[in-house]
Formats: sequence, C-alpha cells, structure tokens
Amino acid sequence: MDALLAAVPFYALSLFVLYWVIRLAVRHAIQDADKRRRGGA
Repeated sequence: MDALLAAVPFYALSLFVLYWVIRLAVRHAIQDADKRRRGGA
C-alpha cells in the first residue's frame, strides 16, 4: 500500500511532463507550418 501511495505522485508527474512535451511539440509544429505557409522558410 505504501509503495502504491509513493508511486502515484511519480506517475502524475510523468504524465504532466509528457503532456508538456507533446504540447510544446504541437505548438512548434503549428508555428513551423505557419512560417512555411507564409513563405518564410
């Protein structure tokens, strides 16, 4: 039971970091696509 309680914050932090990595990657991809669409490679 103690191991489960210790693992919950670790999993929550891992999911949060994964969310931020995906969010930044999507944001970068959108900015890159906009730059290419405007013709500024």
